[in-house]
Formats: sequence, structure tokens, C-alpha cells
Amino acid sequence: MDIAKGIAIILVVVGHCIPDATAPTGISSSYMRILHSVIYSFHMPLFFFISGYLISRRQIIAKGETITASLKKRFHRLLVPYLFVGLCYAPMKYLLSSFANRPYDFSQIWKIIIGINPDGELWFLYALFVITMVAGFTGYRISKLGLTILSLLAVTTPLLPIVTSNMLYVFLGIYARRDYPNFIVGLKMPVLLIASLAFAVVNICSILYGGNSIFRILTSITGIILCLRFSQWVDGKSGIFRNGLIQLGLFSMDIYILSDIIKIPFRIILWSKLHLYMLSFIVCFVLSVVLSYIFSKYFIRKSTWLSYLILGIRK
Repeated sequence: MDIAKGIAIILVVVGHCIPDATAPTGISSSYMRILHSVIYSFHMPLFFFISGYLISRRQIIAKGETITASLKKRFHRLLVPYLFVGLCYAPMKYLLSSFANRPYDFSQIWKIIIGINPDGELWFLYALFVITMVAGFTGYRISKLGLTILSLLAVTTPLLPIVTSNMLYVFLGIYARRDYPNFIVGLKMPVLLIASLAFAVVNICSILYGGNSIFRILTSITGIILCLRFSQWVDGKSGIFRNGLIQLGLFSMDIYILSDIIKIPFRIILWSKLHLYMLSFIVCFVLSVVLSYIFSKYFIRKSTWLSYLILGIRK
């Protein structure tokens, strides 16, 4: 799954580096608007699916690990970075509010406990932790009926949408790992063609007429299938492309947490000050990925405390 995680983190950083992605007036470039729409139609569900797929109940039992101990690990891995990085980010965001599309109000800091982080991109860590807690209470089990209920929940429930709209994909990953561990290998060409066509058609409809929850489920599932199949194809090759994606996958959480912070000075200079749209996008993307990887590998992961506080890795 490292290659799939590598692809997913590239998509995440691309989406975050579009200069006016969160501007009140929307994305000015039609090409970037389409790119943003396509990426956001499936990239986070892909991460949630991978997270669920990597949860192995059999491995937990084989290690003699209780469900409670497993959930404690998830707390350290997900909530510690969510809280620490978010609280450190808040003062910086407040000081730089004049350059932000959405100026920060310190009175809102309490909302970090309900998934609204000063570093907005960290919502994924909060949502994944809550979903993992739910999965733990079910013993990491799910049935077809359960998946049907979660599908309805994703469409109809407005309560804490970052959790309810993504729970389906974590449990889909758990279900696939348990009952169909080799489902990607078994996908035939007609299935891939149908998935590709559905992904393209639904995305076009979303761009032209506006999206909805049902469209999102369709693009998410078909996007996951296509990405995993492409990852498998890449894994059968050799060379720098495959190895590079594996490295990005191994450091995907590091890049996810650090990239938004690293791109800030470059975006302020190139976009807020100089209004260089494409240069800002390219520089922010490249440096966010490269510097996050280097900084984490050669500095953060060398420190026991930084590894724990920023990445949730306990040594």
C-alpha cells in the first residue's frame, strides 16, 4: 500500500498548493478548478480506505494485543500530533492573519476538540481517530448490512460530517482486507473500464451541475479502485518512479503534517505579494514535498520527542 499512499499524498499536496483554493471568490483558473474538483472527489476517501485496509484484526490477535491497547496506539499516533501541531500552529496563523484567506480568531481555539483545528488540514487525523475508535468497539468487524448503513449515513447525516462521511471508506478497507485481500489482482478489464467511465462521467456531472453526497461516494469508490490498480501496476515495475512513490508513501503522514506549514512563506511571497499564480503553485508543491521529506527524515525522526509530538511515533 506504500505506492498508493505515495500517490494519495501527492494529490493532497497538489490540492493544498492551489493558491486560491480557499479564496472567497473561488479558484480563478478553470484548469486548476477542474484539477481541484477531480482530486477532491476521491483523494481523502482513498487515504481512509488504505487506513482501514491496513488494520488487521488477525495481526492484532496474533500479537496478543487487546483492542484497548490497539486504540491507545492510535491515540498516540493520531491525536498527539493533531493537538500538538495544531496548538503550535495557532499563534503563527494568528500573526499571519493578514495574509490568510480566512483570518484566525483565537476565541475559536476550543473547537480543536471537535475536529476544527487551527491547521485546517489536520482534520483527517481527528476523523481517523474517531472512526478507529468506532471500529475498535466493533472488534474491527463489518458486514454487508453494516456497509449499507454506513453508505446511508454518509449521504444523510450532517452531524460531524468529517467523521460520518468518511467512516464508510475505513470500514470498506477493513472489509476488503478480511474477505477480499486480493480483490485488486482479480479485477478484470471490463470492471476497470466501467470504473474509469463512471469516475469520468460523474466527475464531469459534478463540475457542470454541482456535486452531492451520492456523486462523492461513486467517485470515491471508483477512484480508489483505479488508484489501487495503478499502484499494483507500478509495483510490478522497477526504477526511480516506483521507488520514489514508495518513499513518499512511507513518509506520507510526515508530508501531510509538515507540508502546509512549509509552504506558507513561499505562498506569501509568490502569491500574496507578487501574484505569481503558477510559479506559486509549482514552487509550493515541490518544496512542500521535498523539504517535508528531508526535514522529517534527517531531523524530526532522529529525535525521540519530536517524533512523538509531531508524528505520533513512540520509540
